[in-house]
Amino acid sequence: INVLDVVGVVEHIINGDGSMLDCADANGDGMLNILDVVVIVDMILSASGDERTADASSAILEKGANGLNVNANGFIGGIQITLSHDSDFSLEVTDKAMVSDYRTDGTSTTLIVVVPEGEEVFTSNGDYTIEEVIVANSEGEVTDVEISNVVDSFALGSAYPNPFNPSTTVELSVAEAGFVSVNVYNVMGQLVQTLAEGQMEANVYSLTWNASDVPSGMYFVKAESAGNIATQKLMLVK
Repeated sequence: INVLDVVGVVEHIINGDGSMLDCADANGDGMLNILDVVVIVDMILSASGDERTADASSAILEKGANGLNVNANGFIGGIQITLSHDSDFSLEVTDKAMVSDYRTDGTSTTLIVVVPEGEEVFTSNGDYTIEEVIVANSEGEVTDVEISNVVDSFALGSAYPNPFNPSTTVELSVAEAGFVSVNVYNVMGQLVQTLAEGQMEANVYSLTWNASDVPSGMYFVKAESAGNIATQKLMLVK
């Protein structure tokens, strides 16, 4: 049993291939996922006599505009994450790990990082949503897992879907508390709808525009706060 076995199991997991279930279901739960990988990793590390820190009992996934980090209070054996995103989303998984790999199928990505050596899980370009996550130590799943949004700038994320009909959603990142306005304008610069206006705390907000009452065409969503301006082009196709 060595790292080649870990690579083989990871490849089967991210490709959704259940053919290795009988031989790779290391914890005997009838499923093939990161929990089986960490059992195999523990066999390898124990056989080599490697010393490691105590197992993590909690972890925070820090979701930023350009990627994802993990902050844990001990040893992390592996992380398995399923993301949803738009078609132009791209990512690069950290290479500072025993094994790391991912597979994208349309607007869904499954990634695995085994024994990460640092906090970085992946860097990315584009908006994404974490649909499912499993964080494991050497004994099994870490149940105390929190997802935290890290906001370091005032920005609008890519609208999804775009083009759209009749609704689309855009994420607004507010780095500092203050008065914020978010408005939709047509190509003539006329105000079409106000999505948000008022005092906001530093956070990430999801704003949805239902354009069922306006005609097809190009529109612009504009966010303003304390001299900061962010814009996004929208295409309504009915």
